Amino acid sequence: MKEIKASAVTSKISRVEVKRAVTRLAPDDLLLAENELAKITMMEMSEIVLRIAEGFSSNVTLRTLDAIHVATVLVLGKSIEGLITYDKQMIRNAKELGITVLSPGVK
Repeated sequence: MKEIKASAVTSKISRVEVKRAVTRLAPDDLLLAENELAKITMMEMSEIVLRIAEGFSSNVTLRTLDAIHVATVLVLGKSIEGLITYDKQMIRNAKELGITVLSPGVK
């Protein structure tokens, strides 16, 4: 796999998630959100990412979009530092899958 040279990488579904959340919770901040999203490298949802996400065992209790995010991290492997999330279910599942979890600002 080609090395990623970006400070942040996410699945393209993040764009949809962020914009929908901002539109719902803080519509005046939509332009700010779009500017911040433009700084992040967006990964395609490749066939391998989708196959990993759909192939998680029943022990992996991720919601659909979270499964895609975690599968993206697994595909990126050692080319990234870890998964940034604050979602407790995603944290637990990611750690069980051997993924380093980062939650900046949380003590």
